[in-house]
Amino acid sequence: MNALHFTKPELLWLLPLALLPLISYGVKQFSFPGLEDWPKDILSDWLRWGVRALAAFTLAVLIIAAAAPFTEGGTVTKVGEGAEIVVVLDRSGSMSENLQTDNQSVSYKPVSKIEASRKVLLKFMEQRPADTFGLVVFNAAPISVAPLSSDREIAKAALKSAESNSSGFTALNRALAMGLDYFNGRPFSATRLIMLVSDGDAVIEKEDREILKNAFKQTRAKLIWVYVHAGVEKNILDSVIAGDNEIITNAEKQQVEMNQNVAMNRLFEELEIPYQAFEVNSEAGLQRAVAEIGRATNKPTRYEFRLPRQDYAVYLYALTLLLLGALFWLKQIEIKAWKA
Repeated sequence: MNALHFTKPELLWLLPLALLPLISYGVKQFSFPGLEDWPKDILSDWLRWGVRALAAFTLAVLIIAAAAPFTEGGTVTKVGEGAEIVVVLDRSGSMSENLQTDNQSVSYKPVSKIEASRKVLLKFMEQRPADTFGLVVFNAAPISVAPLSSDREIAKAALKSAESNSSGFTALNRALAMGLDYFNGRPFSATRLIMLVSDGDAVIEKEDREILKNAFKQTRAKLIWVYVHAGVEKNILDSVIAGDNEIITNAEKQQVEMNQNVAMNRLFEELEIPYQAFEVNSEAGLQRAVAEIGRATNKPTRYEFRLPRQDYAVYLYALTLLLLGALFWLKQIEIKAWKA
């Protein structure tokens, strides 16, 4: 049984006032020559002390009600299907490029990478009522735009406002680290997922790789990279990069840039963390990738549900009204004058 708490415990110091009816008689008395020769009226004694006790109890209940007693609701463990998903969305300038399409219609409007990503992710959120979502966007610097919570509207509003913005260097490692920070201080009760939606074009330095590796292992999170490209970039799943990223000549620089996304994929694989990559070059492909992610995270999840606290003041006030009603009735039937 949960312990009883009080919102205003200082009012309990007034409880001794409830003893006043036991000290003061409180019932009308009449002068009479004497009743010593009359038999003892036990019923009257019981009634007299009963009325006093009723008045004392009424005061005690009123004081306790004013102190606002309550018990904590506690928590219950429930099992459901869902995950804790932090979307790390790339909003660099290259995300404004249009996706590939097979639609040859004249009225067809090209869709940019970030526009298609927003559209698909919003639909994904609507289809996942059991998940909690957070959002980090990044280009040259990461921005925490929506905390990890069950408030879906915050994440959706932040996602709708995400626009591509070219500002040079892409801070991928800091964006992933910020996304992992969302899990700190939270009980591990659900599948944890970092969903990176990006067209790549980023480099993670060697010293940062070890930091990310430790952070992923500490938070027990899985990384999924949805690699969105326009159909001209190098395929990350069928290619292998050799050598390092040292740039000496322009020709070597172009080769590195072409292989950079392949290097990112290889880097994520070498972090020794749960990792999966999806490569898409159209809105339909993006939808298929997100649907596959949804199926992969539909696993039984244990989570703590906090119950609301139970307040008792209203019940005590109702009881006080009933007791006052009884005292008022007793006062009404009291003899007002002694009839000789």
